[in-house]
Amino acid sequence: MACASHNYVVTAQPSTSVQKSVKANFTGPNDVNLLVAKGTRLEVFLSTSEGLKPVSDIPIYGFIEVLIPFRPQGEDTDAIFLLTERLHSMIFSFDAKTRDVRTRSSGSLAQKTGKPCDTGFIGIIDPRHEVILLRLYEGIIKAIPLKQVSNDGPMSAFDLRTRHLDIIDMAFLENCETPTFAYLYCQDKSSRHITTQVIDWESKELKPGPLMRPNLEVESHMVIPVPAPRGGMVVIGQQTILYLPLEPATDEDSHWSLAPPELKQSVVQCYCCLDDQRILLGDLAGNLGMLLLHVDKAGASPGLKYEVLGQVTIPMSLSYLDNSFVYIGSHMGDSQLVRLRSGANEEGSFVDVMDTFTGIGPICDMVVVDQDRQGQGSVVTCSGYGHNGSLRIVRSGIGIHEMASADTENLIQGLWAITCGVDTDLHSAVIVSFIENTRVIAFDDDGELGVMTDQNDFITEDETVYAANVSFGLIIQATATVMRVLDASTRCKKMEWKPSSSSPISVVNSNGEQIVVACAADLYYLTVKDDGIQEESHVLLENEVSCIDVSITTGSNRTELCAIGLWKDISVLMLELPSLKILNSTPLGGDIVSRSVVKCVFEGQDYLFVSMGDGGVVYFPAEFHSAQLGQRKRVVLGTQPTTMKPFRTSSSFNIFVCSDRPSVIYSSNQKLLFANVNWKMVDSICPINSAAYPDSLIIVSKSVMTFGKVDDIQKLHIESVRLGETPRRIALDESSSTFGVVLDRERSLHKSTVMSIAKSTSRSENENVSALNSSTLEATGGAMTARQLVNPQVVSTFAVLDMHTFEILHAHELVPNENVTSLCVVQFQSESTPMYCVGTAVPEEEEQDEKLGFMHLLQWKDGKLTHISKKEVTGAVHSLCNFNGKLLAGIANSVAVYEFTESKELRCECQYNDMVKCLHLKTRGDFVLCSDMMRSMTLLQYKMEGVLEKMASDFQTNWMFAIEMIDDTSFLGCEDYGNLFLCQRDSSATSDEELRKLLVTGRYHLADHVNVFRPGSLTMKDNECRLRLNSVLFGTVNGAVGVVITLEEKTFKFLAAVQKRLVNIIHSVGDIAHAEFRSFHSIFRQEPSVGFIDGDLIEKFLDLPSHKMDEVVRELKRDDGDTEVDVTVDYLSKFVEELTRFH
Repeated sequence: MACASHNYVVTAQPSTSVQKSVKANFTGPNDVNLLVAKGTRLEVFLSTSEGLKPVSDIPIYGFIEVLIPFRPQGEDTDAIFLLTERLHSMIFSFDAKTRDVRTRSSGSLAQKTGKPCDTGFIGIIDPRHEVILLRLYEGIIKAIPLKQVSNDGPMSAFDLRTRHLDIIDMAFLENCETPTFAYLYCQDKSSRHITTQVIDWESKELKPGPLMRPNLEVESHMVIPVPAPRGGMVVIGQQTILYLPLEPATDEDSHWSLAPPELKQSVVQCYCCLDDQRILLGDLAGNLGMLLLHVDKAGASPGLKYEVLGQVTIPMSLSYLDNSFVYIGSHMGDSQLVRLRSGANEEGSFVDVMDTFTGIGPICDMVVVDQDRQGQGSVVTCSGYGHNGSLRIVRSGIGIHEMASADTENLIQGLWAITCGVDTDLHSAVIVSFIENTRVIAFDDDGELGVMTDQNDFITEDETVYAANVSFGLIIQATATVMRVLDASTRCKKMEWKPSSSSPISVVNSNGEQIVVACAADLYYLTVKDDGIQEESHVLLENEVSCIDVSITTGSNRTELCAIGLWKDISVLMLELPSLKILNSTPLGGDIVSRSVVKCVFEGQDYLFVSMGDGGVVYFPAEFHSAQLGQRKRVVLGTQPTTMKPFRTSSSFNIFVCSDRPSVIYSSNQKLLFANVNWKMVDSICPINSAAYPDSLIIVSKSVMTFGKVDDIQKLHIESVRLGETPRRIALDESSSTFGVVLDRERSLHKSTVMSIAKSTSRSENENVSALNSSTLEATGGAMTARQLVNPQVVSTFAVLDMHTFEILHAHELVPNENVTSLCVVQFQSESTPMYCVGTAVPEEEEQDEKLGFMHLLQWKDGKLTHISKKEVTGAVHSLCNFNGKLLAGIANSVAVYEFTESKELRCECQYNDMVKCLHLKTRGDFVLCSDMMRSMTLLQYKMEGVLEKMASDFQTNWMFAIEMIDDTSFLGCEDYGNLFLCQRDSSATSDEELRKLLVTGRYHLADHVNVFRPGSLTMKDNECRLRLNSVLFGTVNGAVGVVITLEEKTFKFLAAVQKRLVNIIHSVGDIAHAEFRSFHSIFRQEPSVGFIDGDLIEKFLDLPSHKMDEVVRELKRDDGDTEVDVTVDYLSKFVEELTRFH
């Protein structure tokens, strides 16, 4: 029995958004490490001359809020202090012997009394590394003396009381005899002040420090300690930069101030001190600036200078590594490793981007789409912010890492790697065939390519049909008229063979000692001898041969079986060697000709594969010893003719399927898998193994040869479609093969990138660019006011993109400050063509809730976007859904059903009004699931008489982020504290009271905020795991993509037993209990996790050493029908590997 309260939650793509980054000597005294906090993971990199190299990926049982490196007394490496969102603190270091992380101290800093800070946690450390200060609760600063931290001991801390409750930022100051820190605070909304405090160790109290300065700029928000020997601090505001020395020489030196115009355009988010005179600043617009604290040569005229170095990714953190290299961690796009230049480049920038690290957060919206119509789902996300905005295509597949490429300028017909020499198995050249000639391209140990200068007796004036190394140090090369045999070491001709048939040589295949040649319907069998090749047999078939395979599938040097495909007969034959007698003839079905055939063995099972001219692959389980084929199966892997080439990665055998949608066929756990390849178009491939390109492939696309390595495993791959604006919503119209995308930009910051692209790709400027009404944009110049920065005027654009190429086909700009809040594709009952519906809100100054909104109906048809209708409503249109031939809308505090009239207008049929604010809608049949801003979830039903009736509600308080309907009675939600919960309606209940309740049957802490749920899968439907019942994908604020899968009860219970054992074996950094980490926790309640299995923990089983695996399965049982049997390591490994294919 399936139950939606039996769920498996696993991360397909871990969080990519960066919250913190620090530099430390973590893994060794001389190692320069970069530590990057991404949600619940801490990534450790090593800075090398070749860039940042990953060292470790440390899972943390909690969202990382504070990350501080420090040097313990008497040690030569740094330790790390870390604080999680739930106030679990820990100190850990790297053990060089075990190459693992060791927890040195840990403990909870949470307290029962006190008001948590609304503006986030702050953690600082004094310059001598004696104490860490944390601002966690209002009016209290928690101090952790580092001298008292012992190995494997509890975390000791004490409280320091402050008079000021609203502390904005803090910083320890240099050049002080006792630990002295400054904090910026807000007395009321219209004033900011800064003061310094000294820690009195005896009384454990704060004493007034040497500096206090009231009435700073009202938008001051950051305190930067200036390193020694200069010391002092810099205060960053929205208008001004202020430097305050601790001991000014004169009254004139009591402060330096600067008001650069660039500062007013955006908000400074992070900083990094290079030395006591240079500070890097990063702002929300993606500007990287340098603040200089300078003194002229005469020692007078001190002052500040600010320069913008260039535009980078929008930074969340800055870490200076060394030698002018800076890591820029971003929460709103890709992170970067940049190098600072001494002079400007051609674009006027002082910054060179050296490396980029993919970041797909925050994910505002996404759709699941089968772009290639193969049953392989991919996710298209709205990611990033501002000029980092992009669409990201996330799909599961096998990647190819490009190593080199060469353009031959002529269409390549085929290629074969060969070995020229007798003392090596490494390839040294490639025979490349063109329509009228052949080239032999050689490459050296460094991978340099060039036409072989001495081609000796290779045939170069004709097109090559086939070439290969064979036994006895020979090379064969076949053209349409002759097969030439060459000595591999001298490349000189030894002999030639010509067929007796008048038909040209069309197909050839060989292994080391056997060759089969087809000339139309004539089939020849040849063997390789020491002095050349010898014809052994010849038969005339009834139909022409289209493909041949004589691969060896046993341990011998020869095969007794040849597989061939026929043109007109549309069948595959199994022939006996050497007689060429037909042992088996099997029809392939249909009327499409076969293009290639491969016989192989996957995990002890014989298979025969035949690729077809329509993009399909037909395959049979087989028994080669008896030449018998099993049940025919078919999978579609492309839309154009496909060909197959066997190849190896490491020790595994695979088949590469060349087509417009290339794939790799492989086997795992006795199961055939068909994985997409992260490549657009492949005409043919050639396996190659050379000094420069070990275990690689040469991939041919038209005239281009690309040398690359193939991933050993299938994983997620991410492609980017840069937009330069913030994408908010996306919808798919399959009928027109287009995406509708809504983008936002701040009017004062930059011009519309999308509108510019649409203009540049259109035939005339007005063809693909339009506005929804006659209002036009006015030019905006100068700096933004404080009000504009807090609430900048937003311009929304609706763009239509091609579903396959992501080309912008049309861009539609709305009037300024009509903000798009929702988007859907709706199919009205009276219309034959779907429409895009765009929901908007018009904000008003001094008003928290929008009083006005619109619903625009737009139709993309015949390459044109038509504005069909516009409906004004009283409030923001938060959500839209296609609903049984009508439109369902969540507007302000109501849910309304609209029908499309004959006059092309939207008419409200009915509505439900009992909500605080309707944020999300999901539908299933006549049922409507609504999420309320504060009141969790409500289930409605649409009645035939035109009424929305409330059926049930969750009466608990939850501030909602996203919802999804798993089935008719099970509903999934995510709330404001990063918790997933599952509600169910008991349709068999007998009382009205029970029927009106949505019962919470599942709880799970995700430690991230889900912005969107979408039903679907990232794996191919034809190969879905048998364990899966329902699958829901989700995208999060921190750039993670995950999946929630409904399991059978038997599977759930088994995994729960495995999880319980793993919890006792896999210990977290900081000694945080797994049950505590995954428990549902909010300001309203705290409850244990139920109804969910932690898939991330389960899949760590595959990384355990063998003795730990044995410990997990010891006395573990599984249900095998009527009896319970012992679980083996092999069984559990295969079971977990099958689970990994969920994502």
